[in-house]
Amino acid sequence: MTERARIAGFRLWHVRLPFRSRMRSSRGAADAGEKVILELIDADGATGLGEASVIFPSRSGETAGTIFVALRDLYGPRLIGMDAMALARVLDSLESSTSEQFAFLASKCAIDIALHDLKARRLGLPVCELLGGGSRSSFALSRSMSIMPTPALLDTAARLAADGYRLLTMKGTNAWREDLAAFEALRASLPREVMIEIDPNQAWQPKDAIAFDRVAQPLGLECIEQPCAWWDLNGMRLVTASTVSRIAADESVLSAADVFRVAQAGAADMVTIKLAKSGGFRASGQIVDLALNAGLTCNMGSKHPLGVGTAALLHFAAAYPGVGEFLGYGSALERFTSDVIEQVIEVRDGQAFLPEGDGLGVTLDREALARHALGTFDSFAEAH
Repeated sequence: MTERARIAGFRLWHVRLPFRSRMRSSRGAADAGEKVILELIDADGATGLGEASVIFPSRSGETAGTIFVALRDLYGPRLIGMDAMALARVLDSLESSTSEQFAFLASKCAIDIALHDLKARRLGLPVCELLGGGSRSSFALSRSMSIMPTPALLDTAARLAADGYRLLTMKGTNAWREDLAAFEALRASLPREVMIEIDPNQAWQPKDAIAFDRVAQPLGLECIEQPCAWWDLNGMRLVTASTVSRIAADESVLSAADVFRVAQAGAADMVTIKLAKSGGFRASGQIVDLALNAGLTCNMGSKHPLGVGTAALLHFAAAYPGVGEFLGYGSALERFTSDVIEQVIEVRDGQAFLPEGDGLGVTLDREALARHALGTFDSFAEAH
């Protein structure tokens, strides 16, 4: 181990930022998002940034509060003294720190991203080059829309289409017939070149999804994302076999092991990739590779991260073209009233652009972090 690359300490910020408008899906509603920002510092003073992003507690059970504690008390102290350049060794060590391989995935995501950022900065490379090479620097964006009354939905969709978004995602509810009426109105209101998909976030029964598809697909429905409960692979298989629209597995897939089960069951046509739900770059890359080799396609979503997590998402998509043409997120400022990085990730004409520079290409706005912080931790301060 090179002494300079030894991890000397870490800092944490638990932050809360308001959404531009209320976010509502079948899983719940929120007016603000809570995230955890991680900064690793090596013995030479080089830094790496990571982010853990959650919206609602999901299969992992994590919240921003539990992530902050896990990073502060479980993972952070274990990182100190490790070689930041030995990514695989460090990540393998973290896996062995708990009895459950797929525990604390959002927490591990923050560490995985920060380690890649730190190593790439030390090597003078963008993170996408460290991951295997950047294949693109601009990305077409899709945009999900919250559950809202149909008139507001049509107004929102018209504005997004005018801004250049060519793929829009409705959120489904537990009333699929009402969802169908909203879809029909939405499809009639938009130009044909604007595509529409729907994400019930597990709210439907299998026969609901099949009935919805029979009416909506001939009108131009592109995809149904996670129609059934994440654990109901038999239901997902029935939907996949009985519909024309593509069926995407999101909550059903947190790991490469989940991809194997979904592919074996024939429970989806597509896998939704999200760094935060799966543990970061390494685990998400394994998911993409296995999905593509199993004959599934991929799309790229998010847990609505702030600037650090958004930059990570874009670098991953640059290195893994198999995630598809459209990304489900391009900038924190699409969703939030402000951000915690100094840069503004450019979004223009329905496209996001890769941040330039070494590592993730972003730096922390420490004044913004202080304004939005619910809690902070500095291992250097605690050591004195």
